[in-house]
Amino acid sequence: MGFPPVPQDIKAISHFLKVADEHDQRNVTISYWCRMYAVQSAMKIIPGPKSPEVSQLLIAIMDWLERTKTEKKDVEGISNEMCAQAIIEEYAIKLFNYAESQDKEARFDKNMVKAFYTSGILFDILDQFGTLSEDIEEKRKYAKWRAAYIHNCLKKGVMPTPGSTVVLNDKEDEYTDFLPKSELDKIKGKTPEDEAPNTWPTEPPSQPLLPDIPSQPVMPPTPLPTFPTNQSQYVPVAPPSNTTNVALSPEQMEKAQKYCKYANSALNYDDVKTAIENLQKALHLLQFGQEM
Repeated sequence: MGFPPVPQDIKAISHFLKVADEHDQRNVTISYWCRMYAVQSAMKIIPGPKSPEVSQLLIAIMDWLERTKTEKKDVEGISNEMCAQAIIEEYAIKLFNYAESQDKEARFDKNMVKAFYTSGILFDILDQFGTLSEDIEEKRKYAKWRAAYIHNCLKKGVMPTPGSTVVLNDKEDEYTDFLPKSELDKIKGKTPEDEAPNTWPTEPPSQPLLPDIPSQPVMPPTPLPTFPTNQSQYVPVAPPSNTTNVALSPEQMEKAQKYCKYANSALNYDDVKTAIENLQKALHLLQFGQEM
């Protein structure tokens, strides 16, 4: 799109901008919210006065955002945040499932690495719409880790272990030339004393790599990876027999609708436990006028 180069002091946003560039002709919703998140991230990295180079880039991106919002006002993925969240989440999960299915069949190539890598970035993009569900958070960590692990195995000529049978260990040298230590600490559940901004490798696998996936695909469900979860929290809870009529605000009604949309999206991928979790949240909000 002819944007100025990314200055070194906000280099962390280059990965979001790269994904935006890759989707300009394929899915404007993805491009729009990737650039929006890049601007938000840059503001957090440098909250005060910014260098002329940083200001020039951010102004150019914000000009593009405003122009696109006007020109694409009929695109729900841009005009409606709830719709945008559903589209991005569905797209990210489709990429994740593609990579995970290839992984289980030991089809290790740059296509699969790129799919894991991009899904991890898109799960980051979802942060701007609110707190991620436990399921999405687990997929985000897993996608980043598998992208790093398989990338480095291919780079070193080592055959990766297929599927989700490999567990993270303390051998950071397996991943350090793909992910910075701060990102490794996040994936391993550690809390570094001085956590750096979320960054990705300067040179991700080259294009063209992504499978040709439409913006809102309909496809047979692909098995999801097995993650360690607390099954008890997903046991359905019977609604109380004496519910009270609660006057809900427009914001609460929108939140309940969002939970229902999450549940529907999860069912599209046979993710029953996530669907139950979100339906319970919607029911509790509608019954009592407050979050679980």
